[in-house]
Amino acid sequence: MRRVLVLSMTLMVVAIAACQQDTSKTWFGGDLAAARAEAGRRDTVVMIEFYTDWCNWCRRLEADTFSVPAVRSELEQIVSLRRDAEKDGAELAVQFAVDSYPTLVFLDSAGNEMDRIIGYLPPEPFLNRIQRIRTGDTFLACLRQLEEDPGDVNAIERSVGGLLERSDPEGAISRIEAFHQATEGNELELCRKLMFTARSELHARVYQRAAKLYRSGWPRSFEVPDTAGTSNLNAILTAGLTDLPVDEQAGRLRQARFDDAADLLEIPDLENGPREDWLSAADFAFRNGHYDFAADLYVRWYEVKGEAAEPAILNDVAWRLYLSNRELVKAIEIAQKSYALKADPETADTLARILYVTGAVEEAVALEERAAREAEGSRSETYRGVALRMEAGEPLDDKPTFDSYPGKRRRSL
Repeated sequence: MRRVLVLSMTLMVVAIAACQQDTSKTWFGGDLAAARAEAGRRDTVVMIEFYTDWCNWCRRLEADTFSVPAVRSELEQIVSLRRDAEKDGAELAVQFAVDSYPTLVFLDSAGNEMDRIIGYLPPEPFLNRIQRIRTGDTFLACLRQLEEDPGDVNAIERSVGGLLERSDPEGAISRIEAFHQATEGNELELCRKLMFTARSELHARVYQRAAKLYRSGWPRSFEVPDTAGTSNLNAILTAGLTDLPVDEQAGRLRQARFDDAADLLEIPDLENGPREDWLSAADFAFRNGHYDFAADLYVRWYEVKGEAAEPAILNDVAWRLYLSNRELVKAIEIAQKSYALKADPETADTLARILYVTGAVEEAVALEERAAREAEGSRSETYRGVALRMEAGEPLDDKPTFDSYPGKRRRSL
C-alpha cells in the first residue's frame, strides 16, 4: 500500500512538472523587444495577451481555451506574451490603445500590428482565427489588399470589422463607400449591411461623448460629423444647444439621438436581406428608443430563428420586450423557452418580471424567490428585493436606458 502511495505521489509530481513545462513553452519570458527578435529568428509573429485580475472573460479564456492542447500547440508556433494591462503591461496597453479585456494583439517582427482578437473565444473559433493570422490572412493584409483593389469582396468585410475594433468607424465608412463605387452597386446588400454596422458604431460613439460632455456642463466643444447618423446632433449643436436651459438640452439631445437612429434604420434592407440582420437592427432600434420597431423585429426574428437560438439570446430578447412594455404575451413565450433551455437565476428573474407585470403574481413571486435562492452574492439580494416588492404589489419601475439619456448633470455644476 505504501509503495502504491509513493508511486501515485511520484506520478502526480511528474504530471505537475509536465504541466509547468507546457506553460513555459507557451509563454515567452522576455520583453517585447526580445519577443520581436525571437519572432524574427523563427520567422513567426508575436502575440500579446492583455488581461486584468478582475476580468472574468480573461479567466475563461485561460481555463477553457488556452488549456486545450491543440491551442497550446498553436501558441507555441508563435511568440506569446501575457501582460496585465493594469500592471506590467500598462504602458503597452496605452501604446496599442487597448481598453477592453481580454485583447490579443498580433505583431510582425518589426512591431507592426497585423491583427487583434477582442474578447473571449472558445477553443475552435480561437484556433481558426490564430491559424489564419499565423499564415498571413490578417486584418493588415486585407487592408493592404483593399488599398490595391477597393472592390475586393473577400477583403472588405474583415477590413471593416478590424477598423471598428480599432475605434475607427470613419475609416470603415470611407472604405465601404470606395468599395460601393468600385463594385458599381453590384454588392448593394453587403454594402448596406456594412454601412449600417459602421454608422451605428459612429452614432454610438458620438452620442456617448455628447452625453459625457452634457453631464460635465460642456467643458469643451467637439466636432460632430454632418452625416447620416449624426447630422441631427450636428444641427442642434450648431444652433446653440449649450445656451439652452439644462432640461431642454436633455430633451433635444434625446430627440436628436432618436431621429439620427431613425435615419440609420433606413439603411438595412430588412424585407429582402438576410434574417440574421434582424436581430442587430432590433437591438440598435431598442437602444435608441424605437421600441415599436424593435419589438416587431424581435417577434419576427423569434418566429423564424427562435427554435435554434441560444437561451441567453432568447432571454435578452424577452428582457428588452419587457423593458419597453411591448409584445408582452410573446415575451412570456420567449422567456419560457429560454427558461426551459437553461433554468438559471437570470432566466427565472426575466420570466418572473414579465409574469408579474401581466398579472400572474403568485407564479412570479415563486420564480423570483427561486432565483434569489439559487443566485450568489449581491444578485441574490437583488432578486430577493424584487420578490418582496412583488409580494407588496409595488411597481418594479424597470425602464430602458434610453429613457434616461443623457443622464444627470453633476451636482457640483
